[in-house]
Amino acid sequence: MAILDETKLFDFMKIMFTKPAQYKNIKQHNKKRHHFMINRFFAIKYPENAHMFNYNGINGGQVVDMWSMVAKRFTSVPGWIYTKTKKAQKSKVTKEEYIPSDEAVNVYMQRYDIGKREFEEMKRFAPAHLSNELKSIDKSIKVY
Repeated sequence: MAILDETKLFDFMKIMFTKPAQYKNIKQHNKKRHHFMINRFFAIKYPENAHMFNYNGINGGQVVDMWSMVAKRFTSVPGWIYTKTKKAQKSKVTKEEYIPSDEAVNVYMQRYDIGKREFEEMKRFAPAHLSNELKSIDKSIKVY
């Protein structure tokens, strides 16, 4: 069995929930170190109580001691302590996405007498219309 390190957050949490005798020997300095995250974890299950401990200048060690009293109700670290984070979704790139040629873009900009900024606005606000126009310009360029 590995020795739990009280300076590491999740080791500290395990000590707090499962080893009350070892928790009593932890110095206030180490309790203060974990105050913010412990308050945040307990806010998942007890938001009103955590809000009451959310003041600047409050003694973090004493707050952690208060949460340890709540932790005595549990025999192990509860599952709600370990929350999952959402992973960023990967954008799906379609292989059939049309990429106009530079020549088609230049012809389009000259035809409608617009600049690069207006062209970018068209891409943003009317992408379907712009794509159709550029496809027809590309097709006519390839014919000639």
